[in-house]
Amino acid sequence: MALHKKTKVAMSTPESSQSAEILLSGADLDRAAAAGVVSAADIERLKSWARSESTPPGRAPRTEQSKGFNLVTVLYYFGAMLMISACAWFLGDKWDVLQAPGIMAIVLCYMIIAFAAGAIIRRYDYIVAGGLLITVGVSLTPLLVYSIERIIGWWPSQDPGAYKDFYPFIHASWIMMEIATILAAAVALWFVRFGFLTAPMAFCFWFLSMDLAALIVKQNSLESQPAKWISVGVGAFMILLGFVLERFIHTRENRVGDYAFWCYLFGLMAFWGALTSMDSGSEAGRFLYLLVNIGLVGLALWLTRTVFLVFGGMGIYIYLGHLAWVVFRDSFFFPFVLALFGLILILGTVFGQHYWRQRLKRLALSQPMETSAGSASV
Repeated sequence: MALHKKTKVAMSTPESSQSAEILLSGADLDRAAAAGVVSAADIERLKSWARSESTPPGRAPRTEQSKGFNLVTVLYYFGAMLMISACAWFLGDKWDVLQAPGIMAIVLCYMIIAFAAGAIIRRYDYIVAGGLLITVGVSLTPLLVYSIERIIGWWPSQDPGAYKDFYPFIHASWIMMEIATILAAAVALWFVRFGFLTAPMAFCFWFLSMDLAALIVKQNSLESQPAKWISVGVGAFMILLGFVLERFIHTRENRVGDYAFWCYLFGLMAFWGALTSMDSGSEAGRFLYLLVNIGLVGLALWLTRTVFLVFGGMGIYIYLGHLAWVVFRDSFFFPFVLALFGLILILGTVFGQHYWRQRLKRLALSQPMETSAGSASV
C-alpha cells in the first residue's frame, strides 16, 4: 500500500550544519526494499508510523477536508469574500438610509455573529471555516471605527469624506481605522491560530504606510520623498513582522495556513513600490536599487518565498530596461552582451545543479561505508 504523503529523509553534509532534504514517496521506498537497501519489514513499519502521524492516537479522523485547492476551500474563501463585500463595501454605501448609528449597530451584530459562529464551529474541528468567520469579523473593524468617528465627529486630521473613499484614496484621517484593525487582528491571532488572520492585518499595514505618511507630511499623496521613505520603512517593518510570525508562531494544526505570506506580500508592495517610484537622480542610486532587488532574490532563496523573487525580478528588469533605453541606448553590442550574460547564467545554474547532485550522491554512498568501518573498529 503506497504512501500518499512523501517522507523526508535528511542527510547531513560535513561542510554544513544544515541538512539536505531528499523527498521519497511510497513507491521510492518500495523500490529501495526491492533493491535490498532496506528490508521490506522496515518499510512497512515506516509506512505504519507515517499513517499514525497523520491521525494521532486517541483522536478521531478529521471532519473537515484538508487544506489545498479543492471545492471545499474554494467555497469557504468565496463565501468569506462575499460576507466581507456585503458587510464592508455595500453596507458602507447605506449611510443615507441607516445613518452612522444604524451602521454601527448592524456592524456590531455582524461581528458578534461572525466571532461566535467561528468559535463554535472550530470546536467541532472545522478549523478553516471557523477561522474564516473570525477573519470576517476582524475585517469589519474599519467600518465600525469609521461609524464611531462619524458619530462623535472626531478625526485625526480632518473629515475624510464617505467611507467608500477609504479604499481608493490616501487620507491622514484613515489611520485610526487601520490601527484598530491591526490590533483586532493581533488579538484574534493571539487566541486563534489561523494564518489568514494576517491578511486584514497586512492589508491595513499597507494602507497605514500611505496614510501615516500623509499625516506626517501634511499631504494626502505619496509624491514627496519623505512620504515615500515612510512607506519604505513601514514596508520593511511588515517584512520583518512576517519573518517573526513565520519563525515564532508554532502550532500542531496544519490547516491554519501561512502566517507570513500576507505580511510579505503587502510589505513588499509598500517597500518595493515606494522605492521604485523614487527618482534617485544618479546612476549610483539606481545601481543601489539593483542591489536591493538582488537582495530580494537572495531572500527568496533563503526563505523559499516566491513573492520575493517576483518583486526582485521585476526590479532587476526595471534596472536592465534603464540600461538598455538610457545608459547604453546608442551601444550596438549591449543587447548581445546582455543575452550572453543570460545564457551564461542559465547554463551555470544547470551545471551547478549537476555538480551538487553528484556531490550528494558521493556523500550518500560514502556514509554507509564509514559507518560500517566505524562499527568494525569497535
